[in-house]
Amino acid sequence: MNILFVCSAKAWGGNEKWTSMAMQALSKKHQIFFIGKSEALLNKFGRHNRAITLPFRSYFDLVTFRKLKQFIKKHQIDLIVSTKKKEYFLCGIIAQQGGCKHLIRLGVSRKMNIPFWHQLNYKTLNDGLIVNAHYLKKELKQYPLFKEHPIHVIYNGIPGFNTKSELPVRQNHEKFIIVSSGRITKQKGYGLLIEAIAQLDESIKKQLEVRIIGEGRNKKAFEEQVKALKLEQVIHFLGFVQQPTDLMKDADLFVLLSEREGISNSILEAVTLGIPVLSTDTGGIKELIEDGKTGFLIDREITAITGKITELIHNKNTIHQVGKEAYQLLRQNFAFDVFEKNICALFNDIFK
Repeated sequence: MNILFVCSAKAWGGNEKWTSMAMQALSKKHQIFFIGKSEALLNKFGRHNRAITLPFRSYFDLVTFRKLKQFIKKHQIDLIVSTKKKEYFLCGIIAQQGGCKHLIRLGVSRKMNIPFWHQLNYKTLNDGLIVNAHYLKKELKQYPLFKEHPIHVIYNGIPGFNTKSELPVRQNHEKFIIVSSGRITKQKGYGLLIEAIAQLDESIKKQLEVRIIGEGRNKKAFEEQVKALKLEQVIHFLGFVQQPTDLMKDADLFVLLSEREGISNSILEAVTLGIPVLSTDTGGIKELIEDGKTGFLIDREITAITGKITELIHNKNTIHQVGKEAYQLLRQNFAFDVFEKNICALFNDIFK
């Protein structure tokens, strides 16, 4: 089968990681093609002679539409997988005209409040949706337009982590190390984390090291917030790294306070190391984290966050069992070999 993945992202994030993983998993049995927007990101998706970039200026970009259509016809594409809103429309029209199948990947919840437009993009112009959590399927099924429309749940996998992986041995250290990683934006809750750290007792701050890994449009604003609160000796911005787990493996706690998520890839990466997670109760996080058993859940409220971090620091020697429990659950549902098996089975079923 010839499968085309389309991802018009300008920056690297969870959606782009999923695309790369899906391409890798399916490449063993299928011919994989890729069209993106950013030349700088092309290598991350696996550069080869079947990958190109196009402008993707708008939903109605005729240049992109024409070249996309030519590519699909030339390579006799059987199935298109689109991952961004602009692509849902462009690829959907081409799939309808050319008779190939079209799936869309949806990683976060969306309000379906523009009846004709959302009916067109999310149902009429595709053969089904792929989501990464059961909560997302449940939310979408509340809308009438999805009552009879296929929605497939496939948990994200983690490259290099499989059902036979062993829990890494932890190293003892004096500091209590908190890490957070992902795209540095306001909705990820970094401002809340910084403010909560500022309200900790001075005696606790002296025990603390906070590492924030990643890049994003709000990074400079958060660096200024850290400076204004005189936390430069506590909170460190480490930028984008190819392997964030290298900077996470000795951490005592992973914190992500997102306003909305599917199931965060960054959280999954932390759990592969046995690191306990403190997260907001958003999206599908409860499909991995049960409060107090496989992680910790918190409201997006600064006083509550400060209090919870204080509690966890005082219980440093006991919270690691929580990380171990989450690790066992991760191996069952989120190992890459499980992801590979599930996505290959789905694509085979579509063409039966």
